[in-house]
Amino acid sequence: MVKRVITGAVFTVVLLLGIALQGWVLRGLLLFAMLVSLSEMYRAFRRAGADPVRWAGYLYCVLAVLAQSLYSDLDHPMFGEISPPMLALTLSLLIAMTVIVARGKVAFVSMVTTVFPMLYPGLFFSLMITLQDLSTRFASTVALLLAFFIASVNDVFALLVGVRFGRHKLSPEISPKKSVEGSIGGLVASVLFAVLVPVLANWAASVWPEINPTGVALPPLWAFALLGLIAGALSQVGDLVASLVKRHCGIKDFGTIFPGHGGMMDRMDGILFCGVACYLFFRLAGL
Repeated sequence: MVKRVITGAVFTVVLLLGIALQGWVLRGLLLFAMLVSLSEMYRAFRRAGADPVRWAGYLYCVLAVLAQSLYSDLDHPMFGEISPPMLALTLSLLIAMTVIVARGKVAFVSMVTTVFPMLYPGLFFSLMITLQDLSTRFASTVALLLAFFIASVNDVFALLVGVRFGRHKLSPEISPKKSVEGSIGGLVASVLFAVLVPVLANWAASVWPEINPTGVALPPLWAFALLGLIAGALSQVGDLVASLVKRHCGIKDFGTIFPGHGGMMDRMDGILFCGVACYLFFRLAGL
């Protein structure tokens, strides 16, 4: 337990540092996490007997970060018609499927296990990368805090409530330790956290106006409460999707990079689903 707490604390500090600095520091951290996550997913599928084209997935990681960097730093006109994540994904999928059919074999499993990690975790990571390129740094910081920590708050309170009050299994076949009561506790905590972040952000901006120099207005609190509910629920879906993959591949954890927690995917599974919810929320809000 001590090892798990220490690892979680270090993980949190690194995330907060990346959010504070943003720019290439955050892109570099997310690219590293993206590459490790795809590597863990491909290794799991290989253990189950599949033969994915791994280099195509790694190529996608680099293209996704490069495309978003060109969009944010150079404002290249080519991105007026297609978003950087979709451009990178489209090119990478074309390359991957071309390579597989060029082998001349009916390798459907190889194609599925090559493409699936490019979508999850790949595409989900690339959408999170765009959150630091919202209209203002103030909005980006709020979005990143929610994207990275709603899922963590959800996990902690789902565990605490589940251990104390858990009686009904949420998904006994996929993840036998999760309970309905824990799930509800996690959702309540997610809603409260999603409301607390913008409240504190607006308060900080009122005390230090330089934090929000353009005076950008965040969506109303009821919208953040709804985001907390949806993002919290999706983070639980992300946990279950990752567990489903692990059950299929016959593994307990995706890796060992985080002592007491497992691999990168074991830490990012719910965060990635939560990040997609935040991406959609802030895009729909026009930020």
